[in-house]
Amino acid sequence: MNIQYCIDKFLKMWYLIYLRYDMDFPTEEFNKTYKGTRKFSEESKYYEIFLISLQRDKELFDHIRFCNDILQIPPVYVFVKYHKDFFNKPMETNEKRGLGACFGYLFQFMWGYSYAVSVWVGDKTTNIKNASFFIKEADK
Repeated sequence: MNIQYCIDKFLKMWYLIYLRYDMDFPTEEFNKTYKGTRKFSEESKYYEIFLISLQRDKELFDHIRFCNDILQIPPVYVFVKYHKDFFNKPMETNEKRGLGACFGYLFQFMWGYSYAVSVWVGDKTTNIKNASFFIKEADK
């Protein structure tokens, strides 16, 4: 096994422990709510960028909420387009679902939105075909 690989894995593990300790997104509750996301939350670089952005870029998430609430653009789509240098190749199915689940949990369980509406986005770079925007009960 390559020593650099081991060092990278060790540093990544400690970095994630630090992030999970210092953030508001409840990973364990997320994994309990969305069955099948544990591997995504433990191994995916897309989960990492979601957590880092959530913790450090309040302005981005304000824009994501605006696009969701006013323009009815799915948060996943806005997030992927914002991080276009990071999301520059097709994603695996479990990664697309995992990232969508992150936004589902954030909007419905943390921010109190009532339900999701799935729409076609057709992003050719990531192969995300459908994504959801979220509605508050009072918005009906």
